[in-house]
Amino acid sequence: MYSHDGGPVLLYPQQPPSPPPLCSFVHIVPQYTMVEYPPQPSPLVFTPAGGAFLEAAAKEVRAEVRDVWAGNFNDELSKLSAALPHYPWVCVDTEFPGAVHDSDTPRYLRGPRESYALVKKNVDDLKLLQVGIALSGPAGRFPVAWQFNLRGFDLARHPYAPASVALLRAQGMDFATMNEFGIAPDDFAVGFHRSGLACGRLTWTAFSGSYDFAYLAKVLTGGQPLPGTLDGFLALVRHLFGRNVLDVKHLARCCAMRGGLEQVAAALGVERAAGRAHCSGSDSLLTTDVLLAMLNRFFMNADVLAHAGTIVDLA
Repeated sequence: MYSHDGGPVLLYPQQPPSPPPLCSFVHIVPQYTMVEYPPQPSPLVFTPAGGAFLEAAAKEVRAEVRDVWAGNFNDELSKLSAALPHYPWVCVDTEFPGAVHDSDTPRYLRGPRESYALVKKNVDDLKLLQVGIALSGPAGRFPVAWQFNLRGFDLARHPYAPASVALLRAQGMDFATMNEFGIAPDDFAVGFHRSGLACGRLTWTAFSGSYDFAYLAKVLTGGQPLPGTLDGFLALVRHLFGRNVLDVKHLARCCAMRGGLEQVAAALGVERAAGRAHCSGSDSLLTTDVLLAMLNRFFMNADVLAHAGTIVDLA
């Protein structure tokens, strides 16, 4: 889990207690018969062309975060895929169990290579918990965001930062439910590549995205350790997501705005549209709305993609 001042919460493990572009899956899963899935919003109708879903979503006034589990993974990913041609700007947010490695060098004195070495140590040792994806395009932000809940994190066996896990629990994350009903990371990776998210023609965004893109890269490469060098990691990011990767925190700095996601949102007069902080779907929505507000206010006559490839702390 990443605190939105731009840095991970650090503690050492203890014993467990319909238009185009603007400006971090098709898999059959087993059905559970003895228990019910966590409550879901009423389903939106999906047709192979995606028309009914897009039409229904366009009529929605309020934003919605849709929880995705193994049981509805295939359907929800199909809906996301149907929206991509019309909303090709993808905002990603991840949640993970804090950080268990730190550096003796203060953050503001770390260079990009030292910062990446720390990201790599934490991401290699920890588990990805949740991936939020929100979409936008010339018509604005798509009203539905997806929150993919992953399985595989075990409090009894895996390292974590206790303060981070406590915060995630306070925000509603249920680790037992995620392990029972969550998506297997390998299934998530297969779906990602089949959905169109890996087409290389999208624009990817995140707020202070070093950990977001690092965790996504890890799960998309089968849980392999991240590349040993910063240059190798940036090459992997380009391979997985294309060249149009934007860090919204970097854009905010270019517009003379400092602080974390909530502070930048407040400075722009942007309110959280749905959900809670430190929940990936809600944070991806807020990041998207912050990005759109900055584009409308500061980048009407500028090419925002001139900033592509600059990830905060890694450039």
